[in-house]
Amino acid sequence: MASNEEHPHDDSINDGDNDGGKSGKGVEKEIKRGKTIMKNIIRDRDKGIKYDVHWSPNDQLIEPNGSKLTSYIGTLVRREIPITCDEWRDDKLNDAKNKIWSEIQRSFNIDDKRKDYCLGLAGKILRGLEHI
Repeated sequence: MASNEEHPHDDSINDGDNDGGKSGKGVEKEIKRGKTIMKNIIRDRDKGIKYDVHWSPNDQLIEPNGSKLTSYIGTLVRREIPITCDEWRDDKLNDAKNKIWSEIQRSFNIDDKRKDYCLGLAGKILRGLEHI
């Protein structure tokens, strides 16, 4: 194995620099995703459009907008609930839960009797976020 002492002018030895000695100008920057906020739902809401939600006979969300509602609830949970939250049933979160429910109702045609289902789904999503 050759060392720099044996070949003082040999630039071909790799010193761990993976960009081949290029300056920062030639390096591509990594594109990061950013926050998911579901702009299409917000834009439609601002236009006065609400999505219809359908339920199976077993009271489960079904398409065409079931997955859209689930994803939207996830974005609301990430936005409204602090990451330090340990327990979804904590009374300190009641204001945030009410905000989540009101945002859901602004964008989706959904009955008040489905509030427990939607907030339960939000709690499951929060538990899933703990493992990320």
